[in-house]
Amino acid sequence: MRTFIAVEPPDKLRKEIGHLSAALGEELLSGMRWVNPNNMHLTLRFLGEIDPGRLEELEKVVGKAAHAVPHFGLEVDLLGYFGPERSPRVIWLGLKECGDLGNLAASVEKGLISANFGRADKPFKAHLTLARLKGPLSRPPDWGKIRAGLPSSWPAWPVGEVRIIESTLTPSGPEYKTLAHCPLKPESAVEIGGDG
Repeated sequence: MRTFIAVEPPDKLRKEIGHLSAALGEELLSGMRWVNPNNMHLTLRFLGEIDPGRLEELEKVVGKAAHAVPHFGLEVDLLGYFGPERSPRVIWLGLKECGDLGNLAASVEKGLISANFGRADKPFKAHLTLARLKGPLSRPPDWGKIRAGLPSSWPAWPVGEVRIIESTLTPSGPEYKTLAHCPLKPESAVEIGGDG
């Protein structure tokens, strides 16, 4: 089964991203394939094909890694792209630097390596993919105009769990199914110092 590990954005943020994608679609209409906001996720680690018989082991590894990190919040920060400025391969939303997110990604990666699920192909880059290039653009993007149309603030993104997700490729795009929910360390479990 084709699998990845991710953090899911809240519905309020998905809705805001849907509005942004629709507005950007008018500016970059031809040549881009826009991701359905309901399919958006922050990938911590793409695993690719794994043996279904290892799912229980994977859940234990990811569960332990997730439980080592306390709940935290994320914030959308900027719009960016991969590839040339005039014909980007991918358009994405970046996130503000967050040590807890880096710790979570590192904890998951360390657990996966120690359980022989292999190493990541590339370093972790926190982003939400908005669109991918499917053909030539009719004109280069006007990045100044596009960035000027971004919301001044974004909905909060509280992170309390990591999901193991199965991805099935279909002619109409990938279909996702959550296989496991792995909670982060409960807030009540965060140690508080005192003088005893």
